[in-house]
Amino acid sequence: MNETTKIMPVTIKEKEQWLKDRYWKFGEEENLDDHLHDIFEVDDDGQRTAEPRFDPLNRETKGLMVLGVSGNGKTALLMRALRVDPVLTEFKLPQGGNTLFITVPPDATIKKLAEIILAETGYTKINAKLRASDAWELARHRFGLVGIKTLVIDECHHILRPGAGRDIPAAIQALKHIMQSEHRVALIIAGVPELKDAILAEASGETMRRFDEFSHSRIRPKSKGAVLFARNFAKSAGLLGLHVAEEDVIPERILFAQNGQIGKSVKLAKEILRAAVVRGRDEITLNHAERVYKKSNSGLDMTPFDAAEWDVVKAELTAVGWGQS
Repeated sequence: MNETTKIMPVTIKEKEQWLKDRYWKFGEEENLDDHLHDIFEVDDDGQRTAEPRFDPLNRETKGLMVLGVSGNGKTALLMRALRVDPVLTEFKLPQGGNTLFITVPPDATIKKLAEIILAETGYTKINAKLRASDAWELARHRFGLVGIKTLVIDECHHILRPGAGRDIPAAIQALKHIMQSEHRVALIIAGVPELKDAILAEASGETMRRFDEFSHSRIRPKSKGAVLFARNFAKSAGLLGLHVAEEDVIPERILFAQNGQIGKSVKLAKEILRAAVVRGRDEITLNHAERVYKKSNSGLDMTPFDAAEWDVVKAELTAVGWGQS
């Protein structure tokens, strides 16, 4: 499946929309697909199916935990996988589908998450006095009724935050019970590293052992991901009619500025490209890139987009502890 339109954008609005829709690959897509092969059944040709792997001895499916720091592109990676996957289809009313993708709001409790699942699957008779355990029983029952085989919970760490009215042990149990559902549902949860820490806090460790783990790493300098990032930036600039001087090494400066975090790096790169497009420019200079960067990072004496030679800029910023926390 082609992830971008075959029609080249011409007008400013077409270019802007094309840039919004374009997904940049970094090699993590293949790593995620490899993990998915371990939580779903395969057919006789070795092709992954939409049927979760099921252990008849303990009557459980498998789970996958996707971890990465905030802004590292976990959501985009998962949504892209669902968009292009040959067998997983996102559940939407009224069309249906076999995979439900839920994003947990920051203030959500485990009961609220169950209510969101019920609403997303068309259940409208939610009683405000419904207990969390009963809400989850209903939610698991809905999976079988509407044909959901996979549940993806993004920002899952939100339901495991401590605080008034929050029951972390019950939240962990709810995740485990999804993989014990009679309707055989695979569970994919995604969040920051604290998600794993919270689940590991369970004394028995029985929930954590049900998950495989996929850590979404940063892009390291000179790595395959860095090469792909530079290629994505150059190709996008070319298709948008923008000249970028190779000696300015703007992609490498972007990665350095964002400490290699994939999501933040792509966002900054696209903002730099968009700024040139909507202003009718035909090139991107270091000055243009720095202007975009400073709009969300003001008050800096020097940025990675300083006009000096990149080796000089990088050495000076590194000397003052840039990117260290």
